[in-house]
Amino acid sequence: MTDIDSTTVLSFRGDAALKAVHVTQAEHHAEADMLAAGTYGEGRGAHFRGCSVGCFAHDIDPTTDTNWHEVVAEARGLPVWLICLQDSMFEGLPHEDRATFHVDLAKRIPVGADLEPVQHWIAMARIDRMVEGLKPALEAKHGHGVHEAIEQVVAALAVGRRAHEAAAGGNVCELSAAESAAESAESAAEAAWSAAESAESAESAAEAAESAARSAAWSAARSAESAARSAAWSAARSAAESAAESAESAARSAESAARSAAWKAERDALFAALDRAGSQAA
Repeated sequence: MTDIDSTTVLSFRGDAALKAVHVTQAEHHAEADMLAAGTYGEGRGAHFRGCSVGCFAHDIDPTTDTNWHEVVAEARGLPVWLICLQDSMFEGLPHEDRATFHVDLAKRIPVGADLEPVQHWIAMARIDRMVEGLKPALEAKHGHGVHEAIEQVVAALAVGRRAHEAAAGGNVCELSAAESAAESAESAAEAAWSAAESAESAESAAEAAESAARSAAWSAARSAESAARSAAWSAARSAAESAAESAESAARSAESAARSAAWKAERDALFAALDRAGSQAA
């Protein structure tokens, strides 16, 4: 068990019965199909449907039409930032995962724990994922200053991680030093990115000029085509446009899948951090 400052507000105010109410309500929301993304609440009484936060707020105070996050946080003895994260995560997760997340979160929040370090542990896990995602770019050894810019970003992320680690441990002196270093690293990273972008802009301009020259040549050649080829060209263009639309649709699907995967990773990091907070409070 770790030492807790006397001013720290513990989750559910240390009351297991309050958590039991919270979990029971969450299970009811899911079983009654009350959960709906995109709205804090619609309807009243048995016809009410709302988001993860809205359903709890409606149970706590059916007349609530504002300050939903604060209402839930105050009633349940939980930090507002956690309720806001719950809201964003519910909206970001795929439809099929939302109800399960709603119930699981209620169950995973420990009783009588200091949850403030949780937000920093989540940030550390997020930074670790970002650094991991940059590894292929580092290994590619891009030119024009891009590689150096990526290295600067990785360095800035490492400093930011140390700042969160210091904050989670309550080390004020180390946190101050880490924050100062983070600002310096961030400035360096921005400068490196700016240089890389300038180099890439020059390269892009050259490519654009080359592309324009090729386009002009192609346009001249196409103008010289016979009427017999016109129908064939029209068919080819139609096929190309169809392929482009298919590619755009695939890109949108890939983007949606990537966004869902990111929210799932964030959810898993949250649950792991809550488990950690609970084990420290035990």
